[in-house]
Amino acid sequence: MNFYIVFFAFLFVSTVNVQSYVISRQASVSDGCARISNEFITTQKIRFNYADAKDCYESFPFDKDVASKTIDTLTGLIGGFYSFLDKAKEPPQPGFDFRSMDLIAELDLFRNKSYTTLHDFTIDVQHLISDLKDAHTNFGSECFMSFLFYANITFYSVVDNGVQKIKVFNDTIDQSNNNCEVTHIDGQQAFNVISDYAKNSVSASRDPSVRFNIALDRAYLSFAIRTELPTKPDITYTLKCNNTNEFDVKRNWIAVSSSRILNKFNDSKSYFDNICNPIKGSKQSTSSNFELRKIAKTFNVVNGILAERDQSVTIIRTVDEFVGFYKVQDFGVVKIFTELPAGLSDAMLANVTQGFKDLANTGVKKIVLDLSDNLGGALLVILFFNLLLFPNTYPTFDFDIRVTEQMKLAITEQFKLATLNNIFDMSDYVNSKTHANFTSAADFIGNNVYTRGGVMGNYSNKHVVSDASLNLIIQFIQNLTTPLPWKPEDYIILTNGLCGSACAFIAEHAVEYNNVSTVAVGGIASNPLLSYASFPGGAVVNSTQIFDSLEKLGLLNNTLIPKPFPLTGTSVNFPMNEVYSKINPDEILEFSYRPAKFRLFYDEQNVRNISILWSQAAALIGSK
Repeated sequence: MNFYIVFFAFLFVSTVNVQSYVISRQASVSDGCARISNEFITTQKIRFNYADAKDCYESFPFDKDVASKTIDTLTGLIGGFYSFLDKAKEPPQPGFDFRSMDLIAELDLFRNKSYTTLHDFTIDVQHLISDLKDAHTNFGSECFMSFLFYANITFYSVVDNGVQKIKVFNDTIDQSNNNCEVTHIDGQQAFNVISDYAKNSVSASRDPSVRFNIALDRAYLSFAIRTELPTKPDITYTLKCNNTNEFDVKRNWIAVSSSRILNKFNDSKSYFDNICNPIKGSKQSTSSNFELRKIAKTFNVVNGILAERDQSVTIIRTVDEFVGFYKVQDFGVVKIFTELPAGLSDAMLANVTQGFKDLANTGVKKIVLDLSDNLGGALLVILFFNLLLFPNTYPTFDFDIRVTEQMKLAITEQFKLATLNNIFDMSDYVNSKTHANFTSAADFIGNNVYTRGGVMGNYSNKHVVSDASLNLIIQFIQNLTTPLPWKPEDYIILTNGLCGSACAFIAEHAVEYNNVSTVAVGGIASNPLLSYASFPGGAVVNSTQIFDSLEKLGLLNNTLIPKPFPLTGTSVNFPMNEVYSKINPDEILEFSYRPAKFRLFYDEQNVRNISILWSQAAALIGSK
């Protein structure tokens, strides 16, 4: 497995050369895709009405053969390579909320279902996978990720005299509605609507309070900015402002896309051929889902949705959209935005190291590590931060892999052939007990049998990143700086729970190895605790990587290996390995409920001025 493997990515990509299953239909100027294309060409606008986007998505009839082959591929990939297949059958720990399931059995039920459109089938399968509540595990199609739906209004939640309320954060059409209470949404209690959306439609955490935060999130997708087609063209909010009478605000959902996507089609036929089922080589590496997340973030910048900073905050250094260093009053703040920055390089990491040195030179004695709204990134960056912040503790956890016949075959062939850039390459790992290199596939696979979800299964020997790889990072850091002046008790981690994958790995390491305090903000007030991190996983892989790696090993035609998806725009991703707790060596971090030590709530001030939250978190450093 490549040392630089990405721990988190919403990349639904598939470029494997497969048989084409074209859904034929008569293109017409009246179809939604054509109307959208004509409007884009005429006006160069990228915002369209809901009806046209809906009609475009629903242009493609259900094909039972395509559906059956899609389920074949899904069950083959998940059965052969998904690390948590059996673990997902177990009920959640107290504090978590998700539906335990036999995923293969539930996928097989789709073979007997019938739908009107390809869209309905795809979204139904997507919902099943989302019920796992694991942001690493996703199924989807580029076909239905071309538009982001937005109604020009976003929200936040406060607790007022023990009652949790929903309020308007930013109404881009009528700013006078900002901070008004939202009492109802489409006639239902607003808090219940948001809570139900978080429970059923948000999948990026097993903690329902974190999902509530995500539903109201303004940094990424949420209740207000979503990729899935809403069920109706508009939404009505009942507002109450300054104790006045309630009044209704009706907003239409607007479909937003990007010029990169819009230039790919001029009607439903070309939309299908170029987006739903593109030929090999024509598909760009950046997925529509990833593109729309960038658009969502642009909305936030344009509309002032990103939190404001107090003028008293001193910017010490910013490293692109990677890390920010700030001084607030007598304490410092390190805001890590991502572990997957664009253009990651030695120079960028050196710049981050200099940021820590600059912050230390200000004389601050306490540090708030702000890890909110961080979706993860690369293992290299995890190890860099863990070694830089806490050089006296081991920087990583133990991993293992669920060993199936397919996994065993792929790992064995990779040991023989040693192909490059292959996800089944385990040469960067060593035995976690002896730190010795694995000499063969059998040495790596071992003979470990565990029972999970009532199923006895084989799992590899536990492994960690090689000492040689760690020493390279240690030497890199030592060449740039002496150890930082802060001890573990001088830090506190601040999150809204959306600290996922690589970010969760950093947070869990700080807590387990170094006893760093944590504070989580927001969530459902009636739930007394709130997780400080989500989906630590394991390393995520997507179906493109799996098939590409299997092709290098000459295994695509092996009877154990599933065929690629019938439509090339379809993909699935999931974790391929597991991460274990150091304190409890048999505990898998992905399924461990880890609440923060302290809890804060949003209010009308700190939700708009992040420096207030930073100050509230800093005041907790050293508290018992």
